[in-house]
Amino acid sequence: MADPAAAIRPSPRLIVLGMLIVSFAWAVIVPISQTEPPTTVLSAAFLVGMAVFGAALALVLWTAVNAGFTTATAWREPTLLISMSMLLFVPAHAWAKHGEQPWAWLAGFTVAACALLSWRTGLVGAVLLAAAAAIGSGLFDGAIAASVATLLGCAAVVWTMCQAFVWLLRLLWTVQAGKQAQTELAIAEERLRVSRELHDVLGQRLGIIALKAELAAGLTVRDPGRATVECDGIRAIATETVVEVRRALRGHTVADLATQLQAADLVLRSAGIETRIDADQDLLARIPQPRSQILAAVVREAVTNVLRHSDAQLVSISVAADEEVPALVVVNDGVRRSGRNGTSGGTGLAALSDRCTAVGARLAVDRSTGDRFELRVECPGIVDWFR
Repeated sequence: MADPAAAIRPSPRLIVLGMLIVSFAWAVIVPISQTEPPTTVLSAAFLVGMAVFGAALALVLWTAVNAGFTTATAWREPTLLISMSMLLFVPAHAWAKHGEQPWAWLAGFTVAACALLSWRTGLVGAVLLAAAAAIGSGLFDGAIAASVATLLGCAAVVWTMCQAFVWLLRLLWTVQAGKQAQTELAIAEERLRVSRELHDVLGQRLGIIALKAELAAGLTVRDPGRATVECDGIRAIATETVVEVRRALRGHTVADLATQLQAADLVLRSAGIETRIDADQDLLARIPQPRSQILAAVVREAVTNVLRHSDAQLVSISVAADEEVPALVVVNDGVRRSGRNGTSGGTGLAALSDRCTAVGARLAVDRSTGDRFELRVECPGIVDWFR
């Protein structure tokens, strides 16, 4: 259930915008207080001009507190604000009270607002408006130095004060973007894990189901009793596969090498393939769990490829801890020449190769000798795996 307080809590962007508007309100208040238009009509016209200037200023501040504004936006709004400042150039100088610099204050706030968007727009605004302030003072009251100093001093003080608010807001955006990227990465990793687990679970089981279905179809007429047995086996495997898929989706699929070797022996023999497994149980028990799972995944992928992409009659699987012998070797004698490395161009072995690389191992295949296909996992200092 949503938190009612969270629904009405103002966002950091609106809080910062409110602070900026309060700070920049003096850009309108000061020039109005330092001018004396000669007639009521001109006073009303000046107030309207200041209101439009205030709206342009608010637009620049709104842009400054919005993430991801474009380069075009970073120049368009400041250009509008500077243009409004220049429209008030003559009346602010002509109607200024004695000894006051209303337009210099107005221009100083303009430069500060432009600089909140980027230093480039702030620099351009400072050069243009400081030149205009010098020209205006030279034409009206001669206080060039005071006018330029007021403009640049106001701009520096206001920008320094308000930049802290904007910087903190942008820092918050960066943190939020980092969290969002982290969340997306976690989602991508979870999708990859689920994809890998489903490939490992479904690839082998569906291959067995297809094989048994083909066998059952051939036995329907010749041996109905055995066909029924094969169908029962298909149903059992399908039920077990559903359970394994659910476990994989929950992240509970954990198979070590010893368990996978037993499953490989059972699956291959049920498919009529002679199987030889050479692995000491004490040796298998000493393999660290993360690496045991990776080697188990290699065995599972190799068996799946044998069932789906080969005509093997004999499969041998060996596990050794000698530094000069690969840690795991899977060999079959049924390469199909129409296939590609016994995988039909699939991505299973490529994904396993990446997983092996992540733990310092190297997965390699060899099909250079006749119909023989060899899959091996090698690792420098392989004996360290078994300590």
